[in-house]
Amino acid sequence: DHTMKKNTMPLRRLILIDVENFNGGPVATPAQARWCRRTLDNWIQPDPCDIVVLAADVTTVTNVHAGWPRHRILPGYGENGADLRLLDVMEEDLPPRFSEMVLVSGDRIFAEKVSQLAGQGLPTTVYSHTEDLSKRLKFAATNTITSITTTTDLPIRRSIK
Repeated sequence: DHTMKKNTMPLRRLILIDVENFNGGPVATPAQARWCRRTLDNWIQPDPCDIVVLAADVTTVTNVHAGWPRHRILPGYGENGADLRLLDVMEEDLPPRFSEMVLVSGDRIFAEKVSQLAGQGLPTTVYSHTEDLSKRLKFAATNTITSITTTTDLPIRRSIK
């Protein structure tokens, strides 16, 4: 029964993070990972029952772990390796298990799968830097939330003592 499914559906999100896309490049240090974590937590406001999965190039997984020590981090190998790992997660049976899928990435590679999931009744929200959001992904998602600036646009602040 369709109404039964809606009533028993867990109110939890699957949050998929393409951390290099958000960071504007590889996560070079543990401090950079912790900055990404603070910024994304502030932006997405994850709930304790949400499931968070990250993907990053295998060479940066140790750094990423510093920001997300209790979450699943998938190592990517080669070009688009991290994206392919997140696409694998999207192949799992998500609609009955989650109330929403959140994707932190602007990459076009995700557009078709995001569109399929939305078509299966799973709302999808994409978080991306404005200039990095592919048009195709923007139209595929149920919702898109974009930031104004990227890390490279932020002024360097020095405290004056």
